[in-house]
Amino acid sequence: MTLYKIQLPAFEGPLDLLLRLIEREELDVTTVALARVTDQYLERLAELEQRQPKDLADFLVVAAKLVLIKSAALLPRSPRPSPEDDVEDVGHDLVHQLQIYKRFKEIADLLHTREEGGLHTYIRLAPSPRRAPEPDLSQVSLQDLLSLAQEALDLAPGPPVGQVVSPVTVTIEEQIEHIERKLAQTQHVIFRTLLSQAANRLEIIVTLLAVLELIKQDRVSVRQDALFGEIVIEKLPPAEATNLTG
Repeated sequence: MTLYKIQLPAFEGPLDLLLRLIEREELDVTTVALARVTDQYLERLAELEQRQPKDLADFLVVAAKLVLIKSAALLPRSPRPSPEDDVEDVGHDLVHQLQIYKRFKEIADLLHTREEGGLHTYIRLAPSPRRAPEPDLSQVSLQDLLSLAQEALDLAPGPPVGQVVSPVTVTIEEQIEHIERKLAQTQHVIFRTLLSQAANRLEIIVTLLAVLELIKQDRVSVRQDALFGEIVIEKLPPAEATNLTG
């Protein structure tokens, strides 16, 4: 077999050198390929000994493995277990290291190509998370609702000093059900009326939160026909509610 010398560009470490030798021979990463490029690796190592004698430890380890692999490849095999089995393990380990190194090198080359092409981002494969719907207050501002709630709070008397106050158990869910029951009986409900029916200051706040939650879920709409007029709460028809949420 005619031997020829391969001139290689700069490389990083013994695995990089070994992989480039195999790729120049157009071989797959196998123990057979390792045996075939052993001589070329040793020639390259001899050149490195003259230039970088302090940085050869890793190269020498790989060189010893290659010599062991090539020696085993040239010797006849015995059917009984022998030290050659250990050589096969060395060959498999080195092949595995090279395969991993090659994979990382391919990924690094891909990232470098994308960087040179200005592709610094990747397309999101998963759909964007659905954001919670914002309350539709196009006809009535949040400030209008807060102002009415503040008026109701100012009018609602606080508990007398020294009186033991029992805990209030009204919840937003219960107040939502209360508002929807009223809307099932009539076309609309006046927001001020709802607030005036609250038994205490906490219930006023819960009523405001319940209305905002209904607006957010597109179950009701609010409107104010005139400046400083009454705020009217209306139940949305099922079809309209479906269109808004879709």
